[in-house]
Amino acid sequence: MLDLTPRNVLKILEDKCGLSVHQAVLVAVSGGADSMALLHLLKNRRINISAAHCNFNLRGEESDGDQQLVEEYCEQHEIKLYIKSFDTNYYAKENKVSIEMAARELRYDWFNSLMDDHQFEALITGHHGNDSIETFFLNLVRGTGVKGLSGIQYRNGNVLRPLLDFSRHQIEEYCNQYQIPFRYDSSNSDVKYLRNKIRHEVIPVLEQMNPSFFRTMLNNMEHLQEAEMLLQEVVERFNAEVLVDEHDKVLIPISKLNLYAEKKTILFEVLRPYGFNASVVDDVVCHLDGISGKQFFSETHRLIKDRHNLLVMPIEDITVDHFWLEEGETDLPIKVEAKIYTKPGDFSFSTNPRLIHLDADLVDLPLLFRKWQEGDRFMPLGMSQYKKVSDFFIDNKFSLADKEETWIAISGEDIVWIAGHRIDDRFKITKRTKHILEVKLG
Repeated sequence: MLDLTPRNVLKILEDKCGLSVHQAVLVAVSGGADSMALLHLLKNRRINISAAHCNFNLRGEESDGDQQLVEEYCEQHEIKLYIKSFDTNYYAKENKVSIEMAARELRYDWFNSLMDDHQFEALITGHHGNDSIETFFLNLVRGTGVKGLSGIQYRNGNVLRPLLDFSRHQIEEYCNQYQIPFRYDSSNSDVKYLRNKIRHEVIPVLEQMNPSFFRTMLNNMEHLQEAEMLLQEVVERFNAEVLVDEHDKVLIPISKLNLYAEKKTILFEVLRPYGFNASVVDDVVCHLDGISGKQFFSETHRLIKDRHNLLVMPIEDITVDHFWLEEGETDLPIKVEAKIYTKPGDFSFSTNPRLIHLDADLVDLPLLFRKWQEGDRFMPLGMSQYKKVSDFFIDNKFSLADKEETWIAISGEDIVWIAGHRIDDRFKITKRTKHILEVKLG
């Protein structure tokens, strides 16, 4: 096992974390053994360090004691220290998140602002090998892809973790050897938290079964990291060759997805950035051959199973279901422009479905634009009989998303235009037309 020494930690920072020497960095210091050991390992090296401490005010006098310890240590060793106090309980309640998530969001938002304000090149944290193993089991229990089983990374953006090769036991021994003060967080013993339950009840059993459990798990996660890199190459190729990006939505052809034997794994990796978890992806795969219209949701996106494709699009917080249009233009919720002019002698009507010409004297302004409703019917250009809009959608192979995104232009009680697709024959330009209403979709 690698010895915990300043030289070895510096080498990991350079080789595995990609940190260049002589850079100014910020060290996250809680007052626990891992962060206090990290501060000691980095001080007086070739790295210019400052420290940052968060007081989450969750443990009363214990939280204040953590802050006092960090303040005294940094003052004694002439380390620049930044301190921030948070009302974590209030933040969690206001944002409807767990205490753990609230603390995470608060500290990283503050760390990022410190780095921006003071030009720190990186944030260094004291996460160690045991943290990575616990994360493996947390993700395993909750359900995850290969990435979630590869442990904590040495570098994630500008966050560096140089202690991942070392155990909690090594770190505490280092603190004892060099008489480095540190604090115990009493909440770390509460097994109502899943991570603590894994730490205190699950891992000790596995260590009894395998005395080399720590090193074995680090090796396992290293192998999984390599497997995850291979998987990402496949996913990147899939994204480049199969996915169709249509501005605000992503289209995944089902026939091409079915060509992959490992389609469930690939689909999970493709959908993971949109917030879909493993159980939802399993459900999607089970419905690939099912009826059209089935929808699946993450917190930020929805997925629609269409006849031939999976459509992924953002969930809109605010929906506008109608608007009015007179002469002029509007860009809310879509850009539409209308103008009226006298029909010229050499007039030629548009064949572009997004630019239409109607007999202005037959249209009552303003036009109402709304979404399709059950029972809507119109007389498509070239026909002399009414047709249900729903049948028009079916004949033209509209997906559920297409139907939801299509606007219907209404004059009085009559449909004059399925916007972007077909006008109503009753409002077309004829020899008797004197004035033209031109409507253009942006």
